[in-house]
Amino acid sequence: MKYTLLLLVFSFIGCTSQALNSGKTPIAFEDVYHYPYQLISEKFEIIETHERMDEVFSIIHKNSVGNRLAPIPGITDTESYLIFKSVLKNSNDVEIEEMYLQNDILYIKVREFENPQLANTYRVAPDILVKLLKKVSIKTIIFINL
Repeated sequence: MKYTLLLLVFSFIGCTSQALNSGKTPIAFEDVYHYPYQLISEKFEIIETHERMDEVFSIIHKNSVGNRLAPIPGITDTESYLIFKSVLKNSNDVEIEEMYLQNDILYIKVREFENPQLANTYRVAPDILVKLLKKVSIKTIIFINL
């Protein structure tokens, strides 16, 4: 009797944890670039039009040095571009480990690190441009620091 009761309890716990993770959709992405200046004024923005991408890259080109300008990515029907402001605590940059979507909320797992291309005293969170390999609709972003 005890064993049957324990079996039922463990199976219930397993089903509950599966139900909690069932709405979690992993998002494949490519980390394009971390810009040490402001591209957007909001916490995040999904770029869906070529016109908006041109506006963002005009800011990038104004802040670029040298003779070569960064190429402007094209917008397709199967991909999205996301710009977001990371949250820094004890470093000058973050590395994106994972992204997943759950209930129109994009969860971004990040790991802080010291970027040698930025000054050690630089503590302004970079604006990060990421290519999402599918179209998404999100309401907000939540960062998970690892």
